Amino acid sequence: MPRIDFYILDRGGDDAREHFCCRLAARAWQQGLDVHIRTADEASAQRLDEALWTFEPESFIPHGQSSQDGHNPIVIHPDPAPGRLLINLGEDLPAQWSERERIAEIITADEAVRRAGRQRYRDYQQAGIDPRTHRIEH
Repeated sequence: MPRIDFYILDRGGDDAREHFCCRLAARAWQQGLDVHIRTADEASAQRLDEALWTFEPESFIPHGQSSQDGHNPIVIHPDPAPGRLLINLGEDLPAQWSERERIAEIITADEAVRRAGRQRYRDYQQAGIDPRTHRIEH
C-alpha cells in the first residue's frame, strides 16, 4: 500500500494549491522520483503546466502533459499517467491509487476542497491506510 501524505495549507485559492504543488513536484523530481500530477480537468493541467515554467525562474523543471515515453519525469494530466508519486488535485480517489508508491493530497482552506479532502481521507482509512498530515503555514 502507498504512503499517503495530506498537506493542509492555511490559505485558500487555486494559486496557493498550484504553487505548493509546484514546490512538491520539484522537490520530488530532485530526489529522483517520477511524478504524476492528477488535475481535475484539462484547463487545470494547462495552468499547472504554465506555473511549473514560471514558479522558479532560475531553475528548469522538466515536465509536460504527456510522458513522452518516459522522458518527462513530471506528467500533468487528469487521466492516469506513470509516476511513483501521485499528486492528486482531483476531487475523488484516483484510479489505481493503491498501485502507487506515494500519494500527496494538497488541501487548501477553501471549504469545498476541505470537504472533498476529508472524504478522501476517510476513504483511505477505510482501505486500511493511516494517512500522514502536515500543516503548512505561509
